[in-house]
Amino acid sequence: MRAAAATTLLLLLCVVRLDRGSCDHQEQRRNDGNVGKDVTGNVDNNDVGNVWNDTTAAKGGRKQPHIIFILIDDQGFNDIGYHNPSIKTPTLDKLAAEGVKLENYYVQPICTPSRSQLLTGRYQIHTGLQHSIIRPSQPSCLPRHMDTLPQRLRQAGYATHMVGKWHLGFYTKACLPTRKGFDSFFGSLTGSVDYYSYGSCDGPGVCGYDLHANESVAWGHEGKYSTTLFTQRARKILQSHDPAGRPIFLLLSLQAVHTPLQPPKSYIYPYRDMADVARRKFAAMVSTVDEAVRNVTYALRKAGFYRDSVIVYSTDNGAQPFTGGSNWPLRGRKGTYWEGGVRGVAFVHSPLLRRRRRVSKALVHITDWFPTLLALAGGNVSQSQGLDGFDVWAAISEGKESPRHEILHNIDPLHKAPVPTRNWDAHTGDSLLKKPKKKKKKKKQKKKLLKQLPKQKSVFKLSKDTNKLYPELKARPKAGPGRLDPSVARMSLPQAKASKSKARRTASPEHNLSWTQTKIQLRLKSKRSLFSSTLQNASRPDSANKLLHQGVKLLVWDTSVQAAIRVGDWKLLTGDPGHGEWVPPQILPTLAGRWWNLERAFPSLQSRKGGEAPKSVWLFNISADPYERCDLSGQRPDVVRRLLARLAHYNRTAVPVHFPPDDPRAHPDRHGGAWVPWIDQDQEKDQNQDQGEMHHKKVQQKNKNNNKKKNKCRLCKLKAFFLKLNTGIMSSRI
Repeated sequence: MRAAAATTLLLLLCVVRLDRGSCDHQEQRRNDGNVGKDVTGNVDNNDVGNVWNDTTAAKGGRKQPHIIFILIDDQGFNDIGYHNPSIKTPTLDKLAAEGVKLENYYVQPICTPSRSQLLTGRYQIHTGLQHSIIRPSQPSCLPRHMDTLPQRLRQAGYATHMVGKWHLGFYTKACLPTRKGFDSFFGSLTGSVDYYSYGSCDGPGVCGYDLHANESVAWGHEGKYSTTLFTQRARKILQSHDPAGRPIFLLLSLQAVHTPLQPPKSYIYPYRDMADVARRKFAAMVSTVDEAVRNVTYALRKAGFYRDSVIVYSTDNGAQPFTGGSNWPLRGRKGTYWEGGVRGVAFVHSPLLRRRRRVSKALVHITDWFPTLLALAGGNVSQSQGLDGFDVWAAISEGKESPRHEILHNIDPLHKAPVPTRNWDAHTGDSLLKKPKKKKKKKKQKKKLLKQLPKQKSVFKLSKDTNKLYPELKARPKAGPGRLDPSVARMSLPQAKASKSKARRTASPEHNLSWTQTKIQLRLKSKRSLFSSTLQNASRPDSANKLLHQGVKLLVWDTSVQAAIRVGDWKLLTGDPGHGEWVPPQILPTLAGRWWNLERAFPSLQSRKGGEAPKSVWLFNISADPYERCDLSGQRPDVVRRLLARLAHYNRTAVPVHFPPDDPRAHPDRHGGAWVPWIDQDQEKDQNQDQGEMHHKKVQQKNKNNNKKKNKCRLCKLKAFFLKLNTGIMSSRI
């Protein structure tokens, strides 16, 4: 009986445990359904770190995330709350603190190049957009043969939408965002638009309306603040999209905080204590951006996108201090290749990050978003040929080392440093140019009989520069082919002509050259051969170092060309990198004054003292000197030459610059007062055909001329042959 009772008790205990286990399992399932939510149902970021690993999909065994890319215009390094507490951006600060701050992130110094590199993943030397921006009247845009990020994401199954500023050309409909991979577009096509009237100007009197919905003009929105209008459109797109269906890619490219400075008055009040008016308005516009991001993230949570989303926040270039922005303590400003122009504010916020709440020092460039987001979406990155970007998701999400080790900021062959024509005072900047001396007119001398003195100089005159380069040429022999014998000077004119013609018949071509001419030609030939061999080997660091150890000067780069490159910790700038001032925070009512000159740099003026050429090479160790205050180009010529060789290597892959002149047909008055595409595809085809026919005709004409020359040469050869033959026959007969 006792044994039977014990057996029954054990069975009951097993049943109870099984029931409790099933209840625990069901409770765990219910808790899993509420992962990342607090009592009120809001998503908690601390509990969703591993959601990414638990979700599955047909493609690649993981779910495709929703991608929200927020691009801000002209926000400087010192224009966000977590860098500068005087700027009130609570939403941005919170998102960045809960995500990953990118503190070694680089963009381009102006709008169009940054946006082109974001969408194509290629350096601007490979898109033809090396020089300046695309102005409204220019017939230019992204290359048609080049794929874009929204096109590749759409192929991967994404719904793609863009709201805000385009600024990548629109002269033909093939250049519009809807033809570059976006399913919908709402925003402006030009680079600078009024925040209320949506008017955009390209010079005095060339103004028009610029607000578009897909491929048509969106009239009737005057008076609505653009940041608010764009945010409302972004929220509408999210609300109308099913998060359980196709993943979404939304590019919210806000016009703020670009000029004109037009914030609503209610946003200016919190900054009423700022003395500088431009800084006050600029800070207020940053606050409008903060509120816009808060509304977008709220819409993500409300519509159910947040748990499977990746939010990227980035500026497109540095700020302009003279319109209220600040890059302090970095050097330079928007439009320059100093750190203040190219080092950008950026962070990534996502529940899918494996390591969050940290600062990343990984080297990241704006071209890296193309392969990174495409790989994150499950696309095949290898199908896009010629990418300059890297997949940096592991560096951002897991804290691994970045695959990027160098950045080509740009090579602009159309921007060269000016040649100095006067001396400058380094302290005042005043010109010290003396009045040029008037050249004395040489009197025409009458022809006389040939008379030469024994102390006659050589026919090949050496300049002062030549004497410096070739000092051995100063000691010329007293007698030789380069000088006439004194006896010749005493000859009469007929005797001198006879001796001269006799010498020409008997002497070889080498003997006809003077001693100095022969010497210099030999030196020039050696220089040319050295230059050609150096160019071939300059891209190889080992070969370059060998040449350096041999004391050979590397002739690999024209340092007057504007260029900038970052390799490891080193950054090299050549040409004219732009104004290199350190502009302190704007704490005074006006910018101009003596206080600003305390941090102003005069590198070009100092170099011009004494008539010297302007400085054209700078070298900095960015890791040790992030503010670019210590130029090491004179101390480390080996690093300079190595980076110049890298510039030469990149330059071999560059395409020609595409910077056409303005087209008068683009004037808005011809198109109802709005900026719209002004060249039809048929007209463009006709123009291309005409250009092709003209090119074909030129080639044909060139070939005809070459054939004529060849025929003439053949006739000459035949005549010479028969003349020689006849001469031989006649001589044999004689």
